[in-house]
Amino acid sequence: MPARLSYDVVRDYIHGKGYELISKEYVNINQLLEIKCNKCNKNYSHTFRKFKEGNYHPNCENEDKLPYIRYITPRTIFPINCSVCKKEFQPKYSNKLMCSRECYRNSIKPRKLLPVECIICSKKFQPRSSKKRYCSKECSNSVRDTDEYKQRQKNSGMEGGKRSAANQPRRSKNEIYFSELCSEYFTIITNEPFFDGWDADVIIHSEKIAVLWNGIWHYNQISKSQSLLQVQTRDKIKFDIIERAGYIPYIIKDMGKYNRNFVEQEFEIFMLMKMSLRMTK
Repeated sequence: MPARLSYDVVRDYIHGKGYELISKEYVNINQLLEIKCNKCNKNYSHTFRKFKEGNYHPNCENEDKLPYIRYITPRTIFPINCSVCKKEFQPKYSNKLMCSRECYRNSIKPRKLLPVECIICSKKFQPRSSKKRYCSKECSNSVRDTDEYKQRQKNSGMEGGKRSAANQPRRSKNEIYFSELCSEYFTIITNEPFFDGWDADVIIHSEKIAVLWNGIWHYNQISKSQSLLQVQTRDKIKFDIIERAGYIPYIIKDMGKYNRNFVEQEFEIFMLMKMSLRMTK
């Protein structure tokens, strides 16, 4: 890194060119200095960088030299031969190797897929992607119409529903308080996947009752990422599975925030329902 010039050196350099340095301090080469032009006897502001490059006083009335112009020598790029068609062309950039877009497309070698056999009609065909297994829409639709395919899709949806239900938000305070009230009268378990992988919020095995505490997201669209249709479809599947297991699915609709009075009221209704069930037996 070059050493910074002293004030005396800058002053003497400017004086040697026929000018006078008026400023009493010099900081760096980009500092605006007050300089007096001895040709027109006028003071003006200029940086020492431009002065050193020969641009002494651009607006001097008695200046007989040409205005200062800084020239930049352009980089020369020579013509080359296209790497695809071998035609000579003038590239705009040094890393350009092909003369046109067509040559660029031709330089990309497509992936070659071997012919495969349709798993339905056993006809050989040329697939457009490596995942294609059917030669036509007719063959693809014939698979979708089979009972085996429908059952497989149903099972896949149920497994996805179980995983999604397991990742739902944590238990609400209302649900926790309700389970505490139930535990004073019954032996309970909470959030256990007892019903073929599906859970219930409160399960009372002695009474064969499964309580489903459904918050607002079971009935309203809460966020863009949530699918209300999926939630309600899962709820119906869970309801049917609980009934098939011989338990009574009891749904409590909770659309608000933490409220002890609401929970106690719902618990009283639940206890009345349980008493009426005992009387009917």
